Parts: sequence; C-alpha cells; structure tokens
Amino acid sequence: MSKATISISILGKDFTVSCPDEEREALMRAAKYVDAQMQETQRSGKTMGIERGAVMAALNIAYDLLRLREQSQATVSDMNRRVRALTEKVDGILREEFKEQADQAGS
Repeated sequence: MSKATISISILGKDFTVSCPDEEREALMRAAKYVDAQMQETQRSGKTMGIERGAVMAALNIAYDLLRLREQSQATVSDMNRRVRALTEKVDGILREEFKEQADQAGS
C-alpha cells in the first residue's frame, strides 16, 4: 500500500496531503464536498472569518453524517425485524407441513 501526495483546494487555499493510493479518489471527493460546504457557509450572507466558517461547515457535515447513520441504523433495524417476521412465518408453515406429514404417516 503506497502513499501518494495530492493537492486539494478549499476556499482557494491549496493543501498538500498524503493518502494511500487506493483512497485518493475518495479523498478528492471529500475535499470537494468540504470546499462546497465552506463556500455555502461563506455565501450564507453572514460575515464570518475562515475559522468560524470552517467550524460551521464542520458542524453541518457532522450533522449530515450523524443523521445518515441514524437513518441507516433504523433501516437495518427495520430489515432485521422483517427478516425475523418472515422467518417466523416460514417456521410456522414448515411446522404445519411436518405435522401434517407425520399425521399422514401415522395413519
């Protein structure tokens, strides 16, 4: 796993960072997302310094991440509930089938 040095730009400021080659595209997408969030924060109309803008953008990004995690967990929980319900139905049907076959074999 070799590391590459890449250049990213956020609010017109260039940064050089290193990352594993296989994560380069993901890091570039993340940098573009952060840049877009920072620009949106700057366009909000309120005059604020770069630091405050960075903190506000970071809060927005963290909020989005946490909301998506919660939605994902809710989806997984719902899917688990549905799988359990289907498993119970299948088990019930199979029990009935085995019972009928046992009853027919005993007759």
